[in-house]
Amino acid sequence: MHTIKLKQVAPEPIADIAARDLSIWYTERSFECGRRYLIKSESGKGKSSLFDFLYGRRNDFIGNIEFDGASIQSLRIKAWTEIRQRHISLVFQGFRLFPELTVMENLQLKNQLTHYLSADKLNYLLDAVGILEKRNIALRWLSYGQQQRVAIVRSLCQPFDFLLLDEPFSHLDEINQQTICRLISDELSERGAGLLLSSLGDDYFFDFDEKLAL
Repeated sequence: MHTIKLKQVAPEPIADIAARDLSIWYTERSFECGRRYLIKSESGKGKSSLFDFLYGRRNDFIGNIEFDGASIQSLRIKAWTEIRQRHISLVFQGFRLFPELTVMENLQLKNQLTHYLSADKLNYLLDAVGILEKRNIALRWLSYGQQQRVAIVRSLCQPFDFLLLDEPFSHLDEINQQTICRLISDELSERGAGLLLSSLGDDYFFDFDEKLAL
């Protein structure tokens, strides 16, 4: 996947109040593979909704969204499965992990679908984000910040053209933010992938090609 294009898109629940100036909503906007985009707004402006639309979790929007020129409205379940396994990876704001499973079991649920990362690379990533020693511990015993790091590593357990990060650093201190931003930047460069990151205001530690508002 090379391009994601929004054409006069707005969430149906807030279509009447969605901003029409200096905003992604109600415009034509393209996201290109290999480029990095920051999406900034206050809470409640639709950042998570946008990511849900792009991931196929919701379709309650007006306008049109296209992947490489094809409308996502025509995509069927099989096509969405392929997109989620091969082309778009998402770190959910609410993590969507399994607390009864260990850290490694949570990662293997994704990695076994794609067979993308070796055991050594998984251990390297866990070590890089500071939780290697937690790999065999049930997730429910980890702090929110540690769980957030698991969710970020899980997003890397697949190939992707675009990585979507929905307020991914809300439970992390500045040192951990810097470490993880460097790790993600290295992965993006290695894969030639694009980044869409939503934020309440922080730029974090990425070099963005474009900063947008909602």
